[in-house]
Amino acid sequence: MALKIDQSRLSRLLVLALPAIAEQFLMTMVSYVDTAMVGSLGAGATAAIAVTASSTWLIGGILSAAGVGFSVQVAYAVGGGDAPQVKTIIRQALLLALIIGLTVMTICLSISHQLPVWLGAAEEILADARSYIRIYMMAIPFNCINGTFSAILRCMGDTKTPMRLNTGSNLLNVCLNFLLIFPTREIRVLGLTFTMPGAGLGVTGAAIASAISMASVGFILLLIIFRRKSPYRISLRESYRPDKAVIGRAVKLGIPVLMERVLMSGGQVFMTRMVSGLGTVALAANHVAVTAEGISYMPAFGVSFAATTLVGQSLGAKDREAASYYGKLAGWTGLLMSTFMGAVLFIFSTPLSTLFSTDPAVIALSARMLRLVAFAEPMFGVSIVLSGAVRGAGDTRYPLFVSLACMIGLRCVLAPIFIFVLHMDLAAVWLAMDIDLIARGILCIIRFYSGKYLKYAKNLSAEES
Repeated sequence: MALKIDQSRLSRLLVLALPAIAEQFLMTMVSYVDTAMVGSLGAGATAAIAVTASSTWLIGGILSAAGVGFSVQVAYAVGGGDAPQVKTIIRQALLLALIIGLTVMTICLSISHQLPVWLGAAEEILADARSYIRIYMMAIPFNCINGTFSAILRCMGDTKTPMRLNTGSNLLNVCLNFLLIFPTREIRVLGLTFTMPGAGLGVTGAAIASAISMASVGFILLLIIFRRKSPYRISLRESYRPDKAVIGRAVKLGIPVLMERVLMSGGQVFMTRMVSGLGTVALAANHVAVTAEGISYMPAFGVSFAATTLVGQSLGAKDREAASYYGKLAGWTGLLMSTFMGAVLFIFSTPLSTLFSTDPAVIALSARMLRLVAFAEPMFGVSIVLSGAVRGAGDTRYPLFVSLACMIGLRCVLAPIFIFVLHMDLAAVWLAMDIDLIARGILCIIRFYSGKYLKYAKNLSAEES
């Protein structure tokens, strides 16, 4: 469906989206740096991180639900010019983020020893996998603060601060990786040789570096919400008594997001368990391909954040026309960007795989998976952007339905058929993923153009509670 371009609105979308896209690329670099540096230690080290990756995605999904529950309310209140309500939402978000973060960390640490075993880790990678997941979990409370308040800042219209913070986090992660993963060694740069000190901790060093870098962002965000001059600045002297209306709306918005992320991550855990049965090379190649693929949908996530903000703020200002237009504009922008990134993924599949592994078998298999999934990236990008748009209107249930239908109804059903009935290799998992991602795009387009998502905006209003 054609869309007449409004230059001023397109500029506003891009002003919000471009820093968010840059932020997503920078966040992806944490995973890239870890995978590349650990990959140089061999397929076993890569597999140790790969087997725990689906669990870290699940944890991240649980933590992000709080961010959606509060940030969409913030967008609506900002659009309506209600500064006191914005501050109330922020205080409640801090209270709940701390409770959720500490609770999830405690639960996860209690199962960290057995988790890699449940995921099918081979005996030779078990110790590294346990070490990685245990250290990662120590940063969970700060991760919850990071996810929640990065989302809130974006929905206020500030996408630059999260980008800057993640830039610093990535630089810190790279420096710590050099010091912690590798042993002390001689390095030659521009004809000069010098000794680089190192702890030689391998996978454990990568985990420590990532945990410290992620925790630093959460700590700085706490300083920002308490100390930066802003109409929305909060203080410890203000009331933090639980507000049933705000928390109730956050739960109503966040629970479908939580269930969606659990379904997605649960499906990924199921996929990881099946891939584990295909051998260490397949497991390592799958992780390398998943990591490399991450770069292709980062623009869509950046545009999605902008869509959530603009749709929510427009509805807060009682402008349904603007909300609908911004969603359509974001959808077309996401489609174009994801099509380009899919082409990049296909053309550079082998160089991308080479960044993260030195094992020829892992590289060849990973590159083949990237070429296979490249064709689904445009529709996947559309699904990401339009899911963000409908969430901005308070419709968090439909993305849950899409995940249930596509991840559970398609991917988790088709992959075992392809593996055990058709006797396919790792391509079985990625072909099932392609079908899943294309179906997501179709379902999200149908939902958005029906306009039914707009009726959920009443759930964001304090007056309606």
